[in-house]
Amino acid sequence: MSRMKTLLVAGAAVAATACSDFLGGEKLDSDPNRPTSAQAAQLFTSIQVNSYYVVGGHAARVLAMWMQQMAGTDRQYRGYDQYSITEGLFGEYSAAYTGGGLIDMRAIQADAEASGNRVLGGITKVWEALAMGFLADMYGDASYSEAVDGDNHPTPILDPQADIYAALQTVLDGAISDLSSGQGSVGALDLSLGGDAQAWIKVAHTLKARLYLHTAEVGGTSAYSAALAQAQLGVSSTAGDLNEYHSSAAGEENIWWQFIARDRDSYMRPGKFLVDLMVARGDPRVGDYFQENGNGGYGGALPGEGLNTDIHSNLGLTRLDPAFAQPILTYAENQAIIAEAAYRTGDQPLARSALNALRDSLWNGPPVSASLSGAPLLTAILEEKYIALFQNYEVYNDWKRTCYPNLTPANQSAGGNIPARFTYPVAERSSNPDNIPVTGAQPRRNANDPVTATSVDGSACIGQKP
Repeated sequence: MSRMKTLLVAGAAVAATACSDFLGGEKLDSDPNRPTSAQAAQLFTSIQVNSYYVVGGHAARVLAMWMQQMAGTDRQYRGYDQYSITEGLFGEYSAAYTGGGLIDMRAIQADAEASGNRVLGGITKVWEALAMGFLADMYGDASYSEAVDGDNHPTPILDPQADIYAALQTVLDGAISDLSSGQGSVGALDLSLGGDAQAWIKVAHTLKARLYLHTAEVGGTSAYSAALAQAQLGVSSTAGDLNEYHSSAAGEENIWWQFIARDRDSYMRPGKFLVDLMVARGDPRVGDYFQENGNGGYGGALPGEGLNTDIHSNLGLTRLDPAFAQPILTYAENQAIIAEAAYRTGDQPLARSALNALRDSLWNGPPVSASLSGAPLLTAILEEKYIALFQNYEVYNDWKRTCYPNLTPANQSAGGNIPARFTYPVAERSSNPDNIPVTGAQPRRNANDPVTATSVDGSACIGQKP
């Protein structure tokens, strides 16, 4: 059964908001092992491809610039890097609902329940939690409880951010139950984990841990305790990493490769803050992350700086491999969550152990000193995670929560702040004016993301001001 028709629907949502983020190719346009239901088979590839875009496409590039892992060096990306943003900049809000978004996810779940394919339903629930969690992270309040009932709720309310996080914990509990049932299968139609239900159970636990961290600014120690408990059940090796599916086949390439190597080479370069940090550490991953510049070294660009190939490195050939499987949720992140949550709940020996496991898995890093404790230990954990999650939007969520790294804003255009949320797309506001406020009436920060006044070392947070 061909998937092309479904992929074209998914691609329409992508094409409306960002160039060159559409995926389609030999692997994506064939059905090597379809679920028992034709409807689910037609939609399941679409929701995966669309989710890759939502969490790893245009928004991830902008966030990598705001977190100074990357820098805008040409055209509109120099403006994005300096917080020149409009209502039309982020289309992920709309994409999370249509063309492979929540509406299709719920259709798959209903179909899977009717056919008894609980494994398919469980995997789809994890994708739902990823996509809707992203909206709650970036926009705060978002349509959820009424979002798929267009007949009765043509203009759905915005559910509070905290309510969405709580609801997604329940969704993930249901996913774990479904995946543990042994009922049904997906097989190779699952592009990321090949239908491995046990791997998806661990991913669900790690995602629960991630979402608990996102409530820690208001939930305190109890949120960290919950995150720790879930992470200890989470992704237990790199073999269980949830990654995007990509290949060298036309249309299936790594989204970053499509944007930089194929289409817009001059628009972005690695950020000076991250490059300098890795060089100073003598980090052996520097050659995987970056290419040498024209002077034979490694250099990054400042926010909004124009391109200079003698100074600025490009992404490394590993990251620009068309078949590079961009990480979404991984063992590395899980170990970082264990390390931080253990530290926050008073178990510094466990925090050091998890940090050492993280360092060893990523770059055969030596164990940290057994005497490392207090703020330096927390800083080491967050630094390791910041580097490990290169190009992953979760770095932004960590920064909002911890002010690590304590970045100097690109300019004063946002009141001396780095932007703390996305604005709703103008198309959504136009179609739902009763519930989506005009830009000037939207909050500067989301409810679960109050200002972090100090960074982990006790210094004032430069980019987060009241």
